[in-house]
Amino acid sequence: MNEKEMVRRIKQGEKELFEPLAKKYYQEIYHFCFYKTGDAESAFDCTQDTFLHVIRFLDGYAERDHFRAWIFGIARNVCNDYFRSRKHVTMETGALDGEQREEEGYRRAEMRNSIQAALDRLPEMQKDVIILRFYYDMKFKEIAAVVGVGIPTVKSRLRQGMEKMKQFLGKEGDLRI
Repeated sequence: MNEKEMVRRIKQGEKELFEPLAKKYYQEIYHFCFYKTGDAESAFDCTQDTFLHVIRFLDGYAERDHFRAWIFGIARNVCNDYFRSRKHVTMETGALDGEQREEEGYRRAEMRNSIQAALDRLPEMQKDVIILRFYYDMKFKEIAAVVGVGIPTVKSRLRQGMEKMKQFLGKEGDLRI
């Protein structure tokens, strides 16, 4: 059964179909929430809240929209509400674990931390677009649906964000995430 059929049947009262639908997206949503909040406990709470919102507002979901974009939009709003309610300023960049790493592993971890630090310096809207595009491989149309703006605005925010990332990282040429 495809996703649209599952959603249609859930909306008609077959609530037992929600569990496999939630399982399909749980890890992706958790990782997105973790990325936004910076810690596992907050990410877990935001992920749970996201799925509670999905249950609550599923009747309002328009089947013409991409479900993945719709659920990511809810997760994004839940995380934004989390920050507003707790008045968090920035997300931690994360520390390396205590194990000794080989030189290559260390360089990769250092680069990830540098990229994370650069992302943290971006305005939230540019940061969200970059994360959705490169970490979740979303198309511009999906990103536009998640963040609630037009495709040209998404492209503009992506371009501006990438330019700032290059400046923050002091790199010339393309930045690969």
